[in-house]
This record gives sequence, structure tokens and C-alpha cells, in this order.
Amino acid sequence: MNTSETEQYEVERRGEIRAVMSFVIALAILGGSVGVAILLVVNKVKASQADVQKSKPTVEVSQLVVGRHVPDISSEGAVISRREVRLAAEVSGKVVSISDQLVDGGRVKADEVLVILDDKDYQAALARAESSLADAELALELEIAKGKQAQKDWAKLGKGEAPKLVLREPQIRSARAKRDSAEKEVERAKNDIERTRIKAPFDGRIRDAGVETGAVVVPGSMVAEIYSDTDLEVRLPFSLRDFGFIRADDTPRFTLESSIGGKEVTWPAELVRVEGEVERSTLSGHAIAKVLANESGQYPPVGLFVRTTVKGLPVDGVVEIPRSALRGSDVVWVEDDGELRRRTVKVVRSTRDSLIVSGDFEEGERLVMTRMSAPIDGMEVNAKPATSGSTPETGNQ
Repeated sequence: MNTSETEQYEVERRGEIRAVMSFVIALAILGGSVGVAILLVVNKVKASQADVQKSKPTVEVSQLVVGRHVPDISSEGAVISRREVRLAAEVSGKVVSISDQLVDGGRVKADEVLVILDDKDYQAALARAESSLADAELALELEIAKGKQAQKDWAKLGKGEAPKLVLREPQIRSARAKRDSAEKEVERAKNDIERTRIKAPFDGRIRDAGVETGAVVVPGSMVAEIYSDTDLEVRLPFSLRDFGFIRADDTPRFTLESSIGGKEVTWPAELVRVEGEVERSTLSGHAIAKVLANESGQYPPVGLFVRTTVKGLPVDGVVEIPRSALRGSDVVWVEDDGELRRRTVKVVRSTRDSLIVSGDFEEGERLVMTRMSAPIDGMEVNAKPATSGSTPETGNQ
């Protein structure tokens, strides 16, 4: 084997050795990788599994109480007299005397004489009327006597039934009519004399005295204005929302209050009627209350401004909630067994601080007081009792 062949053989042998070594190294690397993988799988570290807690918002709740609501309706008004009259003269005459009580604020009794007019002319008229009545009565008696005599004379003649004119029946009817007319004249003259004494029609007070001694009055002249200070009423206005709760079929009692001389004074009252019209300018209805005497037997002065609270018609199946619990115009949220529930309600009545609502509430539900930014029906929540006067907010709905 020459030198060139030897060198070629040596090169081929070295190439074969390198190939075998590369294969062995690759096989060792692969086996090592497999072994490491097996070790990792066998000896892998298990991660601890912790329970993931859902985040529940905390809301304040208040127990719902479904029941009867009797509204307290406030109102105020002025005391007015139910009986007021303007006394006027019915006959003409000169005022010759007036009562000491005929002054503004004077207290008078029923049938008390307040003004006396000069009645001389009316006394003379009465005398003439009585004279005419006497003449008429005499004429009637004469005609009756003549009629009786005519009846006797006709009976003596024996000529059947006598004519009415012969028996003076028409003359008797005429004389009787004149007698009746004369009696009416006497009655009128007496009434005119009575009218010269102007009397109080009922117990009350003088509001405006319109005459003085020496004045000459004519029929229709105002003498005084009188009002009753014991027959009193109060006209109470109510908004249309409250007006529907005013009871018109009975007479509920309540208390009127006012301040006089720095002291609070009260009087009992009872509702007697409800007006049938709505006042357009104020969109309010009115009820009339009769004022009664208090324990001291006193009545409020006419014109006094009083305030009161009236019990209205009861409403069943409703809930009273704070205004802050209402969402929008007709939605509230309730909590039931840890979940939110949406309820649509109808506002029956509203007060300054609360609302009376009706709705499809269920037993055990509690009103959610907390405002939530995005409440969802069925959302889980943590509920805690609301603190007094608390209206927490967590967002706007």
C-alpha cells in the first residue's frame, strides 16, 4: 500500500469515528433530556388551591312592614263666624236711642234692642188703622143684621127662596172683606212700630256700628254688622294629593292650635262637610270644621289663624319608606336571603320625609337603603341593619 492510499484510508477512518461519536453524543443528550423530563413529571410541585372568594358589596337594609297607614294631614286656616248679618232699618225715622253695646266689639244678646227710632208717625198710623177697623166692623155688623131682618121679612111673604141680593149676602161679603183689610192695616201699623226697635237676631258681637243718636235712617240703611262668636268654623285647604284622604262620611275630631300672648292655646273641632269644588287658583280642595269650646269654655276669636292635623282615610297593604330609598319614580331595591330584588312600587302618598307606597312585597324582604352604582336583580350582597338616620351612598343610580 503506497503512501497516498494510506493517507486516504486514515482520513476515512477518522470520519467514521467522528460520525459514531456524534451519534453517541446525540443519543446521550436525548436520553438525558428524557430522564430529566421523567424526573420533573415524577417530582413536580403541586400548587396550593385556595378558594377564590367572590366580592360582595355591603348594603344597609331596613325591615319592611306591610300594614295599614292612617295619614296625618296638616292644614291651617282662619277662624270664621258661621252666622253674620248686616242689620238694616226697615222703616224710616230718626234715631232717638241706641244701646250701650252698639259699638265695635260690643257683645249683644238675641232680641236685645240696639236702636230705637221715633215712632210717633207710626203710632198715628196705627190709630187711623184701628179707627178704620172699628168702622169696618160696625158696617159688617149692620149688614149682617139687615140680612137677618130681610130673611125674616121674606119668610113672611111665603114666596119661596129669597134672592141673595135681597138677603144682602153680597153686601155682607163686601163688608167682611173691608173688615179683613182694615185688620191687615192695623197689623201692618203695629209691625211698623215694632220695626222702629231694631233688635239683635242672635247672640254675638258688633263688628261695625253704623248709626248714632239723632241720625235719620231710611229703609235699607245699615245700622250694624253682627257676627256670632260661638258658632264658628274653619275652612281648611288641602292639596289635591291629600284631599282624596279627607273623610266626608263621618265627623272626625281633631285639635286646633294657635299662639296667643306667647302661649299655645287649643280648641277641639270636628269635620262637618267637604266642599264639592276645587279652587282653581291654588289647585286645592277645602273642608269645613266646626269649632268647639275648649275646657275653659272659651272659643277662639274670629279671624285667628289656626293650624291642625287631621286623620285621613286609612290605607291597607302599604309600606312607609324614606324618600332616599326610592330609585327613579317607582323602583326600590330589596334584599331577600342575601340577594337583591327589584320591586316596582306606586306612591300612594308623600310627606316631607317619607313615602307611602304599595307594591308586590314578599315576607322577609328588607328594604335596601344604600345607593348602588349598578344593581342587578339577583346580585349577592352582604346585608347589615341600617343605622338610624343613615342614608349611605356608594354611587348614583
